[in-house]
Amino acid sequence: MLRYLVPFARLSTWVDRLADPHSGDIDMAYFDYIALIRRLIEPVFVDEAWYLQTYPTIARAVARGAIPSAAHHFLAHGYFENRSPFATDREDFRSPWPFHELRAQTKVRPDRRGLRVLTSKAELMAVVRRLLAAVPVDEAWYRATYKGVAAAIERGNFRSASAHFTEYGYAESRWPFFMPVDAGWYLNRYPDVRARIVEGVVTSAQEHFWSFGYREGRFPAGAPAQ
Repeated sequence: MLRYLVPFARLSTWVDRLADPHSGDIDMAYFDYIALIRRLIEPVFVDEAWYLQTYPTIARAVARGAIPSAAHHFLAHGYFENRSPFATDREDFRSPWPFHELRAQTKVRPDRRGLRVLTSKAELMAVVRRLLAAVPVDEAWYRATYKGVAAAIERGNFRSASAHFTEYGYAESRWPFFMPVDAGWYLNRYPDVRARIVEGVVTSAQEHFWSFGYREGRFPAGAPAQ
């Protein structure tokens, strides 16, 4: 599966459009709320072997080709069925906020349009921050890429790269890990980028994605699994 996290600029713009400009209240479709959650848990690590051993019905579905992988199942269904992506005694990854706890705090009501989620911009962004805690930040890459953050960690201002990313980095459009670009796919999908390379604005598809494409909401390769 493609390792990807929806950029803050895109998420923030979407939330701003949903929110009442005066009160900040949000009345959104439950379907859209679930889609937002999926985007935020997309990078969560899934232990394929453990997941399939722990959930044999999923293993059988993968074996017969009904589901591509454990990671695909977790993103589409498993998280919302309160399944774990890996053994709970692992300390190298953080499990996402359990959906049953998130759902218990979510105000949902039915109306003629279907299920609606009643929230506010502040409450929705709090959910975003809570889910970001499970994004697997590449500590070494993050520190090497963002020297100022590395220095702040050394000074004791932050516990880790992960802590910085959750609190500030995501909103600053920093990457939690390196996202390689499939150059052929990217240039075919975004032909304007080829022109930028010819003009000398950027030297490659990877450079364009790093400098512009990610914040613009472009994908580095074939669209994420969901």
